[in-house]
Amino acid sequence: PPKRAAERPLSALFMPGDADGDVESLLQTRQGFLSKLGGGQEKGHKWNRRWFVLRDNILMYFNSPKDFTGFRDKPSGVVLLEEANVRESGEGGYYGRPFTFVLSHSGGESVVLAAETEKEMVEWMQAVRTSRLCVTDAEAAAMSEAQRQQAAEADIDAAVHRRADAEAALATVDKELSEVQKTHREVEAEKERAEKELKELMARFKLRKSLLHWRHRKLTFSFRALVTIVFEGRIDKARGAKASADARMAAAQQELEAASAARQKAEVAKRKSEEMYVRELELKKQCEAEEREGDRLAAHEADLRAEAEQEVGVLKQAGLGKLSLDRERQECLDLRMQLERCRAEGELLQTKLKRRVPTGKSK
Repeated sequence: PPKRAAERPLSALFMPGDADGDVESLLQTRQGFLSKLGGGQEKGHKWNRRWFVLRDNILMYFNSPKDFTGFRDKPSGVVLLEEANVRESGEGGYYGRPFTFVLSHSGGESVVLAAETEKEMVEWMQAVRTSRLCVTDAEAAAMSEAQRQQAAEADIDAAVHRRADAEAALATVDKELSEVQKTHREVEAEKERAEKELKELMARFKLRKSLLHWRHRKLTFSFRALVTIVFEGRIDKARGAKASADARMAAAQQELEAASAARQKAEVAKRKSEEMYVRELELKKQCEAEEREGDRLAAHEADLRAEAEQEVGVLKQAGLGKLSLDRERQECLDLRMQLERCRAEGELLQTKLKRRVPTGKSK
């Protein structure tokens, strides 16, 4: 059959990793949601979500899946695919909408559709290409319907052979996977054996550790008993020395307490002596002040006596009568008696002061 330039074979239309894909399923009726650019041209700006149904070389769309109950229902629109060319819209899509593709005709009319995912877009483009072997380039458009049919059948046969090769490769991979799983099971078994041996070794180690600990304790007790027996005399002597040292320390402590008590008593006596000394100084000052006051009174008494004697002399010189002289004399005698009493009181006061003032030896 003649070659179709710039047209991918049908085997390349399967999604990667779809090992169970069937070429015949591409020829079955396909249904699903697609977004259609409003106006039916590439210059539209509004997207409308419609329910599309692909059957043979006819692509119908409805407003919702409820509107399609069979092929006798009237669709909202129809796109003929017999002379249609399907292509991707390129990077960026239309108006920033991704996963878009275009169905264009030789007359210039075109329909822009958009899917939700890249996988849906590829599947719809595969279904459109295989529905009625729609042309995808100018050279294929020049072929007849029989030539396009032969080319499609050849592509289907090649896809079937490639699928067989893929299945053989898949069988090889399954075999390698089985070997890897077998190796993995062997490794797991070896791991379990190693873990079991490790547990046994740990149990032995713990038992040996317990035995060593018990032996260490036994040896420690035996050593202590041996030391006690060998050094018993020295231990008793050391204990006696410690007891005597404790007794001496207790006696020293008692002496220290007694000395501390005596020191406290001495401090108390010293404070009392200082208080008595201060009190004696105050009394001495008070006696000195009283003595000065007595001297002042004595001097005043002497002055009064001198004045009295002077007045008596003046009266005698004046030659007053005997009566007035006797009266004057009586007054002088009274004054002298008062002076004597004041002198006696002053001497008594001085005697009291001397008794109250302590001597230098008492200080």
